Amino acid sequence: MGEDIQKPLYTRIQEYIAELILSGKLAPEHKIQSERDISEDLGVSRMTVRRALTELVNEGLLERRHGSGTYVAKPRVTYEAHEMVNYLQAMKERNIATASQLIEFGEIVASRRLAQSLDIEIGNLIYRVIVLRFANRVPVILERGSFPCSRCPGLEEWDLEKSSIYDLLTTVYRLKLGRISQTVEAVAATDTVARQLRVEEGFPLIMLSRTVFNADTSKPEIYSQDFLRSDYARIRTDFFLKDSDEQAS
Repeated sequence: MGEDIQKPLYTRIQEYIAELILSGKLAPEHKIQSERDISEDLGVSRMTVRRALTELVNEGLLERRHGSGTYVAKPRVTYEAHEMVNYLQAMKERNIATASQLIEFGEIVASRRLAQSLDIEIGNLIYRVIVLRFANRVPVILERGSFPCSRCPGLEEWDLEKSSIYDLLTTVYRLKLGRISQTVEAVAATDTVARQLRVEEGFPLIMLSRTVFNADTSKPEIYSQDFLRSDYARIRTDFFLKDSDEQAS
């Protein structure tokens, strides 16, 4: 525990436990010690421990279950709408312990729907990539992306579990990405998606359908459909209302 004596003792305990949670050392659903045990281990009063735990509950890092105890809460990540294109970076910026699992990677023939989404000919080869993203050891996001093979030859040589497609396309293949068109909707998990995200079939998910366009050519470069567990993720959007005089004109 930190030795910053300028901070109240309960705050230092709060930060110490928070660091254990955010680093992944205390996994979601882990039952933490009782107030009595923590106070005895740290040599502080139960009142001090209780206040620290209450602050962590208020922050959403812990949850109290009546008659059972206090548990590490499932991490619920708040994303800004513009961060949806690069989940890995967004989670790392929040000090969330991340991991990835490559579910599928390969070349497929573009169907009519994908050809239309990517503005290519039906039958052209495209890469299909499905990656499962973890936050604090829990699967929270299923990424399913498609993009033309001609734009990024040799993609199979890269570790797609440690890199985001967006980073590879911009830094390795030097594509200049610009406008993003994105829709958000609530869907129920199909059997396949449910098994991958480890939830029950029919579980409520957030689905983001996204097209990323080339800044120079205005042509689509990436089409993706991502599924976020609704109990772990939420999306925030900030915007300005138009001036009332401007609306009237």
